[in-house]
Amino acid sequence: MTPDYKQLLREALAHQLDGPFSSLPVTSVEDMCNVPDACSVVRKPDPEQCDRLFQDGILELRSGIFALVILSGGQGSRVGASFPKALLPISPVKSKTLLQLHIERVKRICVLLGNDCPKPKIFIMTSFCNHNTIREYLESMDYFGLGKDQFSLVMQANVPCLSMKNEDFLPSSPSSRYSITTHDCADYENIVYCSNGNGAVFEALSKCQDFMDIIDRLKMLHVIAIDNSLSRPLDPVLIGLSTRLPGLEILNKCIRKYDNENLGVFCIGKTPCIIEYSELEKLPDSSFLRDGEVTLYGNICDHMFSGAFLKRVIDGQLYRKLTYHVAKKAVPYYDENLKMEVRPKQPNVYKLELFIFDIFQFASRIMCLEVERLGQFAPVKYLADCDPSNEKSAQHKMSNTYKAWLESVGAKIGCGFVEISPSLSYCGEGLEEYRSKHIDGPVYLE
Repeated sequence: MTPDYKQLLREALAHQLDGPFSSLPVTSVEDMCNVPDACSVVRKPDPEQCDRLFQDGILELRSGIFALVILSGGQGSRVGASFPKALLPISPVKSKTLLQLHIERVKRICVLLGNDCPKPKIFIMTSFCNHNTIREYLESMDYFGLGKDQFSLVMQANVPCLSMKNEDFLPSSPSSRYSITTHDCADYENIVYCSNGNGAVFEALSKCQDFMDIIDRLKMLHVIAIDNSLSRPLDPVLIGLSTRLPGLEILNKCIRKYDNENLGVFCIGKTPCIIEYSELEKLPDSSFLRDGEVTLYGNICDHMFSGAFLKRVIDGQLYRKLTYHVAKKAVPYYDENLKMEVRPKQPNVYKLELFIFDIFQFASRIMCLEVERLGQFAPVKYLADCDPSNEKSAQHKMSNTYKAWLESVGAKIGCGFVEISPSLSYCGEGLEEYRSKHIDGPVYLE
């Protein structure tokens, strides 16, 4: 049965957040096992603790089945691209794509694990408008040296967009990548569709036989967003931390949130949750957001789920209980009067989205790990984020991260971009050969 999308939109627009809400309590690596709260933030570990957690994580990765999901359903329209964001060239010297960077980091993890260990599976969640392009790209790049059998592409569902003017469906030209031939929702043969949000990942995985074949043996599933160019897929530090938290079902990465930053906020209501930045205005009491004594932690869409929790979610179809949220997007549509496709510069549609973090309500033990922005967070959301002339762009953040790695071993760094291949270092390890060396950019080290 086709859902009543107009009714779903009305419900989402009318939805009110049910408080009260408060910020998360904070603990440390040493004390985290003694915290009774359902959800806490573990402060940034010091370098020595990170080293131990990294080694524990490598040992854990060698001992069982782990998998990665890269959320890649989006197009690159907000960064001015006419192709999937996954294929956006972004690294500071070699212009590697976002997808290439993530896969090469997984390849480095495989090297650290050794040849006799089970290879982690990589699931890439696509959408109807980019699935074939991403598949063809992986094939053309020979999966960046990993085995084809390590990869599975899973396609998320789609939903029709509704006009912000009259909450009706938008017509689309047959040639549009946002178009699907349908007779279910409107009188148009073609209407405008978009992917239905990152919360679709659970249903998409439930329909993937490759995933269902491993779910009973799966220890942890790491889920990352395609657009964080400094994401650390299958991060051994995160996995190492999980081994010290018996009964853990969800482990998230978070960062300290800046004022007015477009990041969702980790908090506790009836259950641990994230309030998306676009919905903070719906809070019945937002005083805790302005409490100068409280540290707010932002969501960077970096989540790890236990295999047992995922099995419960899928077997019980708990993902069907997730409710839609509303985003405002600028999406091309077909103007019947002009007889042409129009590309608006301002938001023109309501887009219904499921959020991955709404699954938190079904978990009994959730923790968050605070991480440094430098080294782990370089989002590519807007055009400015991929402009090398912008000092706040992802290229500069990546280069600054690599420079910091080299400086930590005693290298002397000059001007210009620096890029370190994941084949050389995953998170700053193995760079001792550059001690006391002077390095000027642009330079690529591998």
